[in-house]
Amino acid sequence: MLLGFATPAQAVESTVSANNKRTGWDANEPNLSPAKVSASTFGQRWSAAVSGAVLAQPLVTGTNVIAATENNYVYGLDPATGKANWTRQLGAAWPTSTVSCNDPAAHTGITATPVYDSTSNTVYLTSKVNDGPDAQHPHWYVHALNASTGAERAGWPVTIQGSPTNSPGHPFNPMTAAQRPGLLLMNGYVYAAFASYCDNGPYVGQVVGVNVASRALTMWSTEAGSDTMEGGIWQSGGGLVSDGAGRIFLTTGNGSGNGSPRPGPGNRPPGTLGESVVRLGVNTNGSLSAKDFFSPANNQTLDKNDTDLGSGGPMAMPDAFGTPAHPRLLVQVGKDGRVFLLDRDNLGGMGQGPNGTDNPVSMAGPFEGVWGHPAAFGGAGGYVYTVATDTGNGKSPLRALKYGVNSAGVPVLTSAGTSNEGFGYGSGSPVVTSNAASPSSALVWAVWSGSGAGGVGGELRVYDAVPVNGVMHLRRSFPIGTAAKFVVPATDGGRVFVGTRDGHIVAFGSQ
Repeated sequence: MLLGFATPAQAVESTVSANNKRTGWDANEPNLSPAKVSASTFGQRWSAAVSGAVLAQPLVTGTNVIAATENNYVYGLDPATGKANWTRQLGAAWPTSTVSCNDPAAHTGITATPVYDSTSNTVYLTSKVNDGPDAQHPHWYVHALNASTGAERAGWPVTIQGSPTNSPGHPFNPMTAAQRPGLLLMNGYVYAAFASYCDNGPYVGQVVGVNVASRALTMWSTEAGSDTMEGGIWQSGGGLVSDGAGRIFLTTGNGSGNGSPRPGPGNRPPGTLGESVVRLGVNTNGSLSAKDFFSPANNQTLDKNDTDLGSGGPMAMPDAFGTPAHPRLLVQVGKDGRVFLLDRDNLGGMGQGPNGTDNPVSMAGPFEGVWGHPAAFGGAGGYVYTVATDTGNGKSPLRALKYGVNSAGVPVLTSAGTSNEGFGYGSGSPVVTSNAASPSSALVWAVWSGSGAGGVGGELRVYDAVPVNGVMHLRRSFPIGTAAKFVVPATDGGRVFVGTRDGHIVAFGSQ
């Protein structure tokens, strides 16, 4: 059975995980069929050296693969050869040791996946630059680069500064702020989300939007009235989600004690929104405000035990997965391994189920913890995939969850298969390629973090998308060098592109 999914052509890879819903599903890849990937003619085509670790997913603009590094370099690489068509350096990278941290890299430059606007041929990205009087006074910038040449657009970059509209007097702190989630381009704004480094404070989670026409800034805080109550937006690099104009979804981490919600309905979000899935709305003046939320009833325990909901990023399901009662669904899974299926128009609040329990559409698990976000595939009735993240025993698998509707008509996800291979801490989120919704054409790709320290011995792994007898079949694996933390592959035109911690973009495809 095939769900009725529209499968538009994938002309470019313009944003992290393929689209603004972050499904990771590229449904226009006939040249990444299982037969072609299994052939001896499929393999590494090139490896291009770049300056600095690459945590951002590469983008594909059609004529260039855009690579951005922690040393604040941006490259336009030829998709077929890896040759650098252009290179741009955006200023001195900032020493992460300033805040007693070395994660995700010794220097911070460009960490988050940029976003490409095909209508203007512009790449938008954030960079942290060590250009103040000392390392305690860096700046965060939003850049707009010509995707064909790397030249900065007139009037850019924009310096991120000021206070959130919902938290006046608590300004953006460029020293402690870290920007990991992939950028979102929506309705003429570029949005970026922030947390911290190694949980070092003071910090709060913030979303910053820049109007691409006027370059005016808007800002919103996860913890209104505070500089210290945390609620960072990490999502292990997963992008801010949007399912339409004026709607943004995100997930937060630890709420520092009182920084997480107390029981209440979703349509009355409190000012403190740690350990929460949040839907933001864009107001007529461009400002942001929380419109809906979900927070597990045990959010205080999640805080205490460092089992953050926000280790995972949200994924909005393609609409054909829904039912008349729940037409728009969202998947959220964090460190404690519960897979929440939520209604994007009624997230569920906190403690709104029977006897103060949770009120999601449904829940699966708990399984293993996830540092990343799921991917979706619409063939064979529909699947959702997670890469579990091991923190000790090496047994955390790639998992396929089958979509269905139970006897009460409620959408549910049921574990249908796991890989025999484990995925270590730092492994990346999955992506899916297929030829439309044909199950026999579908593959799941993910970066394995390697068996050595710091990503040494990393691999790009590819699995058949439909499990057989409860097993996700590993079709092939390819060495990539030193894997970067939580990286996501990019797919386009029969090729797969991966960034590495040791400063390379590696491309795979057929000869």
